[in-house]
Amino acid sequence: MIKYALFDWDGTLADTYGVLIKAYELTFEKLGLKKIQTDEIKQITATVQNRDILSYLYGNQAPKAKEIFYNYIDTYHLDGLKPIDDAQKLLDFCVQNGIEARLITNKSEKYIYEELAFLGFQKYFTKVVFAGKYAKDKPHPIACRALFDKKMPNGDEIIVIGDGGSDVRVAEFFNAKSIILGTKAKGDYCIQSLSQAIDIIKGL
Repeated sequence: MIKYALFDWDGTLADTYGVLIKAYELTFEKLGLKKIQTDEIKQITATVQNRDILSYLYGNQAPKAKEIFYNYIDTYHLDGLKPIDDAQKLLDFCVQNGIEARLITNKSEKYIYEELAFLGFQKYFTKVVFAGKYAKDKPHPIACRALFDKKMPNGDEIIVIGDGGSDVRVAEFFNAKSIILGTKAKGDYCIQSLSQAIDIIKGL
């Protein structure tokens, strides 16, 4: 029986990629660097730790990239922010069925809490692990362990719901099943809508 649902944020519960992609593209433009494809950026952000992404993308220009990128994000990260279809339905299902929702994200504290409040989703999560809170970020074991303050539950009590390879690795750490939205990574279950996750969880 599933007792804990461990959620990703960007691209799983919240549609944030539009603003993020614009910020990355603007940074490439301002630095005079060749842009890379949107799908490649999404793949990188789904696999590389948050603290390493700018260095990965912009090399030795990362300090300047950080200034440009976060100036844009500070101004626009709530613009156009909306929940992924059926996100609230899935979270309500967890509440109604006694499944405790916890959030593990590579987004920093300021942005994740502002976005949770903006969408009214903060009430659903008993624990939020964000980038920079611990020595290592998701999907490192240090960040995964931080989701549980005391003894970790058995893997068969956990389901991990995300949209990328880092979410699969979180599930692997807990020896748990993963539900992956979209086609960017291969989880135990691959879905095209969050409503499908409800049916999967009911069957576990």
